[in-house]
Formats: sequence, C-alpha cells, structure tokens
Amino acid sequence: MSWFQNLFSRRNNRIEASPIFIAGCGHSGTSILLAILDAHSKIHAIPGETKIAVQDSQWKFNQAIKKFDRMTLKEGKTRWIEKTPNNIRHLEKILNWLPEAKILLIIRDGRDVALSIKKRTGSLEKGIDRWLEDNADGRPFWNHPNVHVLKYEDLITNFENTVKSVMSFLDEEYEPAMKDYHETPKQWYSDKIEKPESAVKKNHKQHRNWQINQPLFDGRGQWKDLSPEEIALINEKAGEMLTELGYS
Repeated sequence: MSWFQNLFSRRNNRIEASPIFIAGCGHSGTSILLAILDAHSKIHAIPGETKIAVQDSQWKFNQAIKKFDRMTLKEGKTRWIEKTPNNIRHLEKILNWLPEAKILLIIRDGRDVALSIKKRTGSLEKGIDRWLEDNADGRPFWNHPNVHVLKYEDLITNFENTVKSVMSFLDEEYEPAMKDYHETPKQWYSDKIEKPESAVKKNHKQHRNWQINQPLFDGRGQWKDLSPEEIALINEKAGEMLTELGYS
C-alpha cells in the first residue's frame, strides 16, 4: 500500500488490504498462529475470539468489519487478522460476504487435539468427535484459492519456511521478528500472564493467555500418554482421517 493509499485509508477509517481469518479445530494452534502474525509490522490481531461469522446478520458482520478497520488503523497497522476456531464451520459465509478475505486453516494431529480437549473437558470422545466434525467442515475448502492450509507440526519443525509460505499466500514479506512474537506481552484472554495452577475451568483463559506469551512450544506426540484403550477408540473413530492427513 502506498503512502497516499495509507493516508486515504486513515482519513476514511478504511482498510484496503484483504482481511485475514484463522480457522481450525480448537486446540490446533490457532492462538499461537494469531500471535505470530500479530508480530508482523503490518498486521494487527483482533484480540480474543469475536465469533464474527457465527451470527446470521450480514449487517452485523459488516459493522464488525468496520470496527476492526478502526482498531487496526488506531494501532498504526494496515491489515487485520481475526481468529475464532469456529470460523471453520462458517467458511462459505465468510467467503460469500467478504470475497476478498484470506483464510488460514490450521490442522493438528487429532490424537493430540483429543487429548488436549480431554484435559479441559474430561471427555476424550468429545475431543476426537470435534476434530472430525471441524476438519470435515474445512475439507471442501482446502483447494479454494482464498484458503491456505498449514499444519501445526510444520510450524514446530520448520517454522521459517512454514511462515514464509503463509506470508507468500498473504502477499506480505516474512519478518524475522515474527519468531519472537512472545517478547511483546499480550492480554487477549486474561489480564494475567502468569501460568495458573491448572488449565481447566476458571483457569482456562489465564492458561491460554500464558501460552501465547511463551516461546513456541513443541506439543507433538503428547497423545502417547493415552491408554491403549483410548488410542484404540481414537483409531476406531478417526483412523481414516488421521491417515488421510498424514498422521498414521
């Protein structure tokens, strides 16, 4: 965006660059991805989860877009990114109402997702069912030109190339500072950054806020702590999709 376009946008409270949405099953790395992109000099992360695509009113959707534009310009940036995992169930709506939108769809090993959800809710079966349903909703859009699919595991093992691929999709330059996202304190989910005693119930939001303020953490393979019976249940319900996505 040229200086003149930027000045025009500021005077009219408008953002010219395509907005960005993050989607994916919860516990798949959506918050960490948001924090990484927020460290870019041009991109402003909308704090928390707005659930912008959940409601059925296009007028309310458009009003939220205008609000995000104002927030972004106030921060001195030229583009915004919104993250609500449940966006994955509303991709058609987002693309119909905002055809220029760019969507980042992040996928993670369903076994690790199921375990993470079990730690929060107490139900492994609920976790694997959610992973199956959410990724089934996202699958029809994997090849859409406005959708970029990435894996949490690639973010961990090949950070620079994975993020460079994301930035190429967004038509933005990769910035090395993005890997140091944790150096800027964030209070998106809680006003506390300290790690709570547990990650469940009333402590969940504080735990999430603590996580996004930490260096990138390798959360792969935690499912190996599950019992043989639990692993068998996951394989029975989700074995086909796990194999399809490369998680054998």
